[in-house]
Amino acid sequence: MKKYKWTTHQVIQETKDAVTIFFSTDQDTIEYQPGQYLNISCIVNGEPLQRSYSFSSAPADKFPSITVKRVAGGKMSNYLVDNAKNISEWDIDAPIGNFILKKHIIPDSELVFLAGGSGISPLFSMLKSLIKTACPPLLLYSTSSPEDTIFKFQLEEMEKNKQLHIFHSFTGLNKEIKGINSISGRFSQPIIKSMIGQYIKQKNKAHYFICGPVELMQLYRETLRALHIPESNIHTEYFDPVITDKIIVIENEEHKEILVSYFETHYRDNEEQTYECTSLIDVQPGQSLLEAISAHAIHVPSSCKKGTCGSSWAIQENGQIKMVNNYALSDEEVTEGKILLCQSYPLDQSVSIVIA
Repeated sequence: MKKYKWTTHQVIQETKDAVTIFFSTDQDTIEYQPGQYLNISCIVNGEPLQRSYSFSSAPADKFPSITVKRVAGGKMSNYLVDNAKNISEWDIDAPIGNFILKKHIIPDSELVFLAGGSGISPLFSMLKSLIKTACPPLLLYSTSSPEDTIFKFQLEEMEKNKQLHIFHSFTGLNKEIKGINSISGRFSQPIIKSMIGQYIKQKNKAHYFICGPVELMQLYRETLRALHIPESNIHTEYFDPVITDKIIVIENEEHKEILVSYFETHYRDNEEQTYECTSLIDVQPGQSLLEAISAHAIHVPSSCKKGTCGSSWAIQENGQIKMVNNYALSDEEVTEGKILLCQSYPLDQSVSIVIA
């Protein structure tokens, strides 16, 4: 995976708990699609961390950007909200992610964006890329208050220019806000159904993009299922998914040995040299492939370790594995043999993988 060194162009305070960081890419040519994300590495209080952040910029924007919101227990996110203005240089991995606007969708389909909190970031990237489309998308957006609404003014401008229909849910308010299409309190199935029915002519042919807190995403999905929306038209991006319990059936409770092929890069006389290596790795019962490989001092890119960021992917060549969670790889990629090491467990002694 290609890596970049970017510098800070600008940091904007979006709300009291959210900032947008604009990067200067210098001479790097960066290509990405609306909805994709970056893995960013940072030293936080002496601890090296890597986290995934969606683009909030559109590909046509001069400076790529991410938007970071303070979250409970978020070591890196909270650090960036407080300290981004003091960071001059960033370690960036190449853009990845399958939560995108596919080209065949845009020309002919009505689009509905269902957001909550910082889940607006990848959807905002998509919305900015759609401002010239004939059919304005519908956005349902849940935040605690107008003051805590990320991109509030930009979204209002889009709506004013008839580039967007937007309806807010302000969960921290107990009274209506005049001049804003909104409710006080949480979205419910009847309200979501009503908004879709009001703005979307062919709801079964529309495409729906969902990102936000897990409970809200579940509500959105349940509502769409109740409307008999085809699963192929529902697209989701999990920032913090409900993780399946790590209960793996391990035959005879025996450890497994797997064959791992990988590449190591060394520098000699200022010249980069890459070597292909192969190791036989011992995997203890209940241990993920990522845990076992990392224990043998083999470097594997990883970030969330929940199956959402897609950093720790590899190619399965032989054997049987169980991948318990997958929020990053497409069905096509899984068919091609891609696995997420952080979510994969060997089921036999013939597993071999390649770390690209």
